[in-house]
Amino acid sequence: MKIIACYKLIPEEQDITVNSDGSLNLSKADAKISQFDLNAIEAAIGLKSLNDTIQITAMSVGGEALSNAKGRKDVLSRGPDELVVVSSAGLEKMLPHQTSALLAAAARKTGFDLILCGDGSADLYAQQVGLLLGEALGVASINGVSRIVSLSDDSIQVERTLEDEVETLTIPLPAVISVSH
Repeated sequence: MKIIACYKLIPEEQDITVNSDGSLNLSKADAKISQFDLNAIEAAIGLKSLNDTIQITAMSVGGEALSNAKGRKDVLSRGPDELVVVSSAGLEKMLPHQTSALLAAAARKTGFDLILCGDGSADLYAQQVGLLLGEALGVASINGVSRIVSLSDDSIQVERTLEDEVETLTIPLPAVISVSH
């Protein structure tokens, strides 16, 4: 089984300063993995711990910060088997629909059974990329997943914690799941 764990690099919050015109200065801010996307990577690693035949690919699209060796090492040190990165200076400030289109193209090329995303990113938290990615790929997608219950060759069972209840859903594979924990 092939699982893709998507992630986004964001500026280190403590290093962001404000310019005199009120705009943000990111020039001294190192890039780090969005905390929400760490949830996706950790969920993939958790599934692999139950089935060692799972192949995990960490995947990201974005600006030149993705070319940074430190960032690549950080991602791979968390357990993925391989890394797929699409980076260019022109991809610095993409909107969710642009990000999902590029991720979809890369995912098609790589191949997948399951794609895990964070519920949002720490910079925009638009909560759209996972759902748009599922739409672009023509597969089932769901967000707000608080727990992965089980994974089989043809489906994944997940829980979503709602205001008054915990919803349990079985989703056919291939699928895109956005995890919140």
